[in-house]
Amino acid sequence: MICLVFYGVLTGLLVGSARGFLPNSFSAIDINDYTHTDITEIGILKAVAKFFEENPVQACRDCSAGALTGITDITARRLYDQYYGGVVSEKRFQEAIDDIVKQNNKVDQDHYAEAAWHFNGEQIQQSNNKMQTLRDTLLSILNNTNPNYDAARELVGQYLHLLQMFYSNTNWVEIATSSGSSGIIYKPLGIAGQSIMAAAPPSIDTCRSCGSSLSTDCATNLIVAANLLTSGYKSGQDIAKPAKDPASFSEGKCSHGGPRDASSTLQAALGGINKDSNDAGYSPHHHLHDRAAELAIEHTRVFFEDESSMGKDIAAVQNKTAEIVSETAGTPNAPYNYILVTFNDPGNQTTVQKTTNPADIQRWLGEIKVHGGDDCPEFSLTGIQAASTVAMPNSNVFVFTDATPKDPQKINYITSLITEKKLRYIGIS
Repeated sequence: MICLVFYGVLTGLLVGSARGFLPNSFSAIDINDYTHTDITEIGILKAVAKFFEENPVQACRDCSAGALTGITDITARRLYDQYYGGVVSEKRFQEAIDDIVKQNNKVDQDHYAEAAWHFNGEQIQQSNNKMQTLRDTLLSILNNTNPNYDAARELVGQYLHLLQMFYSNTNWVEIATSSGSSGIIYKPLGIAGQSIMAAAPPSIDTCRSCGSSLSTDCATNLIVAANLLTSGYKSGQDIAKPAKDPASFSEGKCSHGGPRDASSTLQAALGGINKDSNDAGYSPHHHLHDRAAELAIEHTRVFFEDESSMGKDIAAVQNKTAEIVSETAGTPNAPYNYILVTFNDPGNQTTVQKTTNPADIQRWLGEIKVHGGDDCPEFSLTGIQAASTVAMPNSNVFVFTDATPKDPQKINYITSLITEKKLRYIGIS
């Protein structure tokens, strides 16, 4: 559910030395560079725009396919104006994006010299392991009864930093481009149970020298096989580039490259492969900067869609409801009637539907359209109160929600009502 992470507090931009894409516009080398801030924000906005298109509200000026995802120079304000008709503020949504961006950029500050936090030094598997751990921890937090959303946003920012570094610092973009699949993101990345391509072993040279000075054309310096991943070594990090005298050797491990990487001018192979910037003096593979950024944006979007799909939640509710109904249908334990209560924000949008036909419940669930997502706490206790009021004594009440209550003041009344009517509440996660 999108609201699980899109809810935050105000933050400023972090300026510092980057280990891949640069943090923000203040640290960009070229005016047209994509930064971590750009990639994260655009990726989130594209994910939400697609969600909005699939779940339109009445106020939406145009929610047809491509109308929101195709907004030129998309911003939270432009997206909200078109979706909500200009009557809903994007402030809290933007604050949540800013918080995730902050945590993304903070990795450069907290883990400056650790190659595995940046997919550097051929720490491919180690970096992927970090991503898997971050994602598993994130899902564990979000599945708690009372999720810690601050911790969740921190994990999301860290995960996205690693994800975006994969495209800037490894040779995946070069592999995809040479195979004619330049628009394909690397989906196994960071997913538990998914194996990834092997990294080049220590014994294999991965680059040839492409010049001892900056602004040298390094477009063809990769020599590693197309079925192996590699990444550049960077001076000052905890994984040192294997030493090879450039006067004697023209091939060796790849460097990260650029003015902040001494290994790129002191150890063979000279040069580098980073795609951090459009500037040739900063990024030896500057010609692939835009392509790397586009893939990083697309993968950022896919991450939020995978983690935030309310459609999957609705399908899970439908399947679980069908299972519950089928267990009692046609037996002496079948209930007299079935009641479906839905709640929304604001609380006056709570609906109650009753039927004696179990098929109606599945049909009603199939007609549910979800929308919004900028404000996570919902009027869940208002919904529970409505269900408790209309339910017959001794009924089983099944509650499906992943949102914290916005109406906790109702808890005492609801508890009394449940006790009086001897209702049995069963939470479904």
